[in-house]
Amino acid sequence: MSQSQPIAVRIYNQTYHLVNSDDQDPEYVRLAAAYLDGKMQQTAATIKHRGPLDIAILAALNIADEVLCARQHKDALLNRTDARLDFFNRLLSDSPATTDSPATDAKRF
Repeated sequence: MSQSQPIAVRIYNQTYHLVNSDDQDPEYVRLAAAYLDGKMQQTAATIKHRGPLDIAILAALNIADEVLCARQHKDALLNRTDARLDFFNRLLSDSPATTDSPATDAKRF
C-alpha cells in the first residue's frame, strides 16, 4: 500500500495539510476545502467581530441547510417520478386488449 502525499489547503486564512486516502481525488479535496473557505469568508463578511470557531459553526449550519434542502428537493423529485411511473403502469395494465395486438406467445420479429 502506497503512502499518499498530504494535500495542502487553505481554509479561512489557515493552511491545513490533509492526509488523503488513495482512492480520494486530491482535486476533489481541494474543491471541498475551497467551498468551505468561501462559506466561511461569506459568513465572516456578514457578521463582524466573531472568532474563527463561531464563523466555522455558522458556516457549517449554512452548509447543513443547503444539504437538507437539496435532500428534500431530491426526495420530492423521486416521489414525483414514482407517482408518474405508477400512473403509467396503471395505464398500461388497465388498457383493454385489442384484437390487433399480438398474442403473448407470438414472436414480434
